[in-house]
Amino acid sequence: MLSTSSLGRVVVLLLGASSLAGCDGSRALLGASRAGAILAEAGALSSVGTEDAEGEACRAFARAVEAEPGLPGAPMFEANRREILGRARGEPMVFLREPLAKSDGELSAALVASRRAFEKARPGSRIYELARRHRRDPGGLRDLVLREGYVYSSDPQDALGLVTALTLPDLFNEPEVWMTRAGATHAMRREERKREVLYRFVDGPEAGRAADLLFGDRVALQREDLADPLHRDMTALADDLGFDRAKITHRTAGSLLADLRFGDRWAKAVLDSEGAALRFRCFAEDSKVREEVRAFREADAPRRRAMAKLHEVVTDQVRAAIRFDRPEGEPTADRDGQLRPHWATAYFQSRTSFDFEGTTLPVFDSKGNAWPPQVCVDFILDTFERTSGTWYSPQGAKPARLKGKLDFNDIGIPNRRAVLAFADFAESEPELFDVRRFKGEERIQFGERSRFFAFLEEHADEVRPGDVVAIHGLKRDERIHQHAILVERTDPLTGFPYGLADQMKRPRRRTWEGIMAEAPKRSLLYRVRPTQALVDRMDPENPKGEARASL
Repeated sequence: MLSTSSLGRVVVLLLGASSLAGCDGSRALLGASRAGAILAEAGALSSVGTEDAEGEACRAFARAVEAEPGLPGAPMFEANRREILGRARGEPMVFLREPLAKSDGELSAALVASRRAFEKARPGSRIYELARRHRRDPGGLRDLVLREGYVYSSDPQDALGLVTALTLPDLFNEPEVWMTRAGATHAMRREERKREVLYRFVDGPEAGRAADLLFGDRVALQREDLADPLHRDMTALADDLGFDRAKITHRTAGSLLADLRFGDRWAKAVLDSEGAALRFRCFAEDSKVREEVRAFREADAPRRRAMAKLHEVVTDQVRAAIRFDRPEGEPTADRDGQLRPHWATAYFQSRTSFDFEGTTLPVFDSKGNAWPPQVCVDFILDTFERTSGTWYSPQGAKPARLKGKLDFNDIGIPNRRAVLAFADFAESEPELFDVRRFKGEERIQFGERSRFFAFLEEHADEVRPGDVVAIHGLKRDERIHQHAILVERTDPLTGFPYGLADQMKRPRRRTWEGIMAEAPKRSLLYRVRPTQALVDRMDPENPKGEARASL
């Protein structure tokens, strides 16, 4: 016989099934007969005295979800998922169904004619052509390119065109616009300065910053127009729960059933929808599996905390727009790296600027924070060190390099600034890094995009958040170049590494297309992964950076 508390947990889980969402996104009650059957099942569990009431209750809830009509998802998007994520900046969402374009009957004759011309043109470039045709008609342009408000296309080239050819002022001229991005909705306000027109976020973590367009954004004139979203944000849930793969087995407006991977263990989960956000309800698994998942999540918590902090540090550097370390007007990479030593001298002499070949450069940014020029490897190492708490004191304080839990200078790194030298150093420090070099047929040039993206997805376990990936090959000057990239995000469904950060001109978040398109003869050279010992030094809840047991 179940205890009162156990029966209570069963009833709480099962009663949730009596309020599954209807197809319009509202919470709709199940029929009385089914709700009664669910409650009867709770009573049956009580009388049987099962040893795993929680698992049985969740399985009953999952059966109730499965009994509801499923939504189709977006098969055309899923077929091109990695091709889109590899090209267009955006979020790796789950769709309940594909967003629909307006019908011809909802458009004027002129817009229908423009659509026919668009359909005959080449994917990708036709987005630019459409934007030019309607540069004085933002309402008409958004009627043609947005699908139920979504910046969306299942064609990879068009998806790229949407986020590179269009801006919010191209689509709107109203004073206020609303956007749903991932699981959050924000207001944006129009701002005009001389010839510059943009929209700025009014609230949230991006408040005051200019808003761009990302793939999967949903935009509208009224907040109410963003109700009943068609997408679900898996990334935030993955960050919270700690799974790195998901297989969606059933989707309704109110719930998803998904198999989630934690380490090498898969577990069936019930996920509740709250608008575009997802909330974990329960695991439809026995107690042994649930305990294995719990143990994995506990052991993996330092990595999740470290990656969350690393993400904040990258955001700080992107917002600070730290200068790339190349002398002003220098056309080639031959003199990259010459500015930072001059910056360091000026910083430790308490100066606010320094001169280099007739150009005066700042030591601090506008907020008084240290602003050292970076090459690509500087950005990587600075990010790891800043995540651990190591950085320079701000303007007004005594100049000092404040030591956190990690400083590569103390480890004796011989060259902090070269891509090839970093891999050699990482191999010499196996307690801190795991190095994987790509060889032979693995060196797929980016010009073969489909093969390149397929390789990344097929080897998804070999590239994960926190890894450093180097690319290598010929650029337009017919010289060999190397570049280091930080992997921030991977797709929770496929593991495809889509969220990249790098330093070239300034710190930026980009896609493979954004980084490699200018020199498509480049290919993957190596992957360097921080070990658990290094992750522990970046864990904000591990004050001394003490090593913990690895997974």
